[in-house]
Formats: sequence, C-alpha cells, structure tokens
Amino acid sequence: MPDAYLVLFVAGPADDDHADALRGVARAVPQAGFFDDAEDGPRRTVGTFVRAAEPAEGIALIRAVAGVSRLLQARFEVQHAERILGFLQDGRPDAALRAELGPLGDIPEPL
Repeated sequence: MPDAYLVLFVAGPADDDHADALRGVARAVPQAGFFDDAEDGPRRTVGTFVRAAEPAEGIALIRAVAGVSRLLQARFEVQHAERILGFLQDGRPDAALRAELGPLGDIPEPL
C-alpha cells in the first residue's frame, strides 16, 4: 500500500504571496514539503504536504497553514490520501474538517 499524505493547497487563484508563505511553512514544519505549479498560469496550484498515515499526524501542518490562511484571508483545501477532508477559510476549519479532526480541529485564534 502506498504512503498516505496530508495535502493542503490554495483553493482558488494562487500567487507568489501564497507560494512564499507556504514555502516558509514547509521549512518550519518537520518533514513537510512544498509544491508550486507556477507554469500553469491562472490554474497555478500551490500547496504543502506531509506523509501521514492518519490526518491527526499532520496537525502541525494544518495549524501552520491555518495561520497562512488567516494572514492571507485565503481558502485551502485539505486532503488526506486523496480524499477531501474539508477546507480552511480565513484560518478556521469548516464544519467538515472539524468533524474529520475531532478535538484536534479546534484551531485557536491568534493572540
């Protein structure tokens, strides 16, 4: 069975600000990676990922991307093993993502 990954990417138009912020997240979160399909122009896909057998194993990445989502007021799709778990919108998980993560889905507001 292939490894499962937790993948978060911009769910909408992505630009260099998204790429720069997510590149920083990938550097800060252990074992995280970064991708940017800049050649796709208006269909550019920018995101980050981490190997995770279960979504909870990637909570550090989810929380870090929530900070980017809040800062850039952006929407991010969250997938695990190619299954959509839900979305982060302006730093907050939607109902589907909260349900998937249970108590781990309570992402605190910044101080």
